[in-house]
Amino acid sequence: MIVTLKHKRKDSWSGVYKYKNCYDYIAPFLTRSGNAHTGLTESDSKRLEKALNFAEDTLAPFSKYWDTFAVKISNNELTLDTDRAWDELQYLFLKNHKRVADGLGDQKPHSEWILINKESEAKEANISARKKREALREFDKMSMDDMRKCLRIYGYKSDSMSNELVESRLFELIEKEPDRFFSKWVNNKSKMTEFVIEAAVSKNIIRKSKNIYYYGTDVIGTSLEDAIATLDDKKNNDLRLGIMSGIEEK
Repeated sequence: MIVTLKHKRKDSWSGVYKYKNCYDYIAPFLTRSGNAHTGLTESDSKRLEKALNFAEDTLAPFSKYWDTFAVKISNNELTLDTDRAWDELQYLFLKNHKRVADGLGDQKPHSEWILINKESEAKEANISARKKREALREFDKMSMDDMRKCLRIYGYKSDSMSNELVESRLFELIEKEPDRFFSKWVNNKSKMTEFVIEAAVSKNIIRKSKNIYYYGTDVIGTSLEDAIATLDDKKNNDLRLGIMSGIEEK
């Protein structure tokens, strides 16, 4: 695996990451136990000691080896090939270091450097793109009535929105969070009941106080899931029809 370590931040005065021919060093820091951060598991240490012909326990966190160890970076980046033992040692050390973010999705605070695995980043981007394309195919199947109901489940007062605004807003939501669209609509087996409840709450047919749902003075659920179960119960069909009739009248 080829991994590149790059600097994240530009100098605020010069507008460059680091000056040419300058070096930076990333050294171990002490953990709460008082030992050096190595980034290595015990099995990593044993395996790499053999691969590098090091004496036993050279790579242990209590070893004096780490007193002088540091990863040297020149000209703002370092390329590592983890198929080579020395490069793998540096990679594992850097991967969990507090100054290094492990990929673009790692929001580690105060990190100055970032490890980029182009193959892994491409794979994650492709998974995300496929999910988005799948969500948009489901979006294309929706009628305007479906879109309004879906937006209501998202919490929007969709009955007062124009068709253009409904389509545009739902598209934005799907493009931003396709997984949420699948959970709220595509894979939501109770979506029609959830729509009825949300629409009834918006028209004050069902009253919601904290997480408790009331129809008149009767409690129909102590959570949204509970209220859905109540209305989905066949013995409460008259209750469901009464709520739906109230929505249509308003």
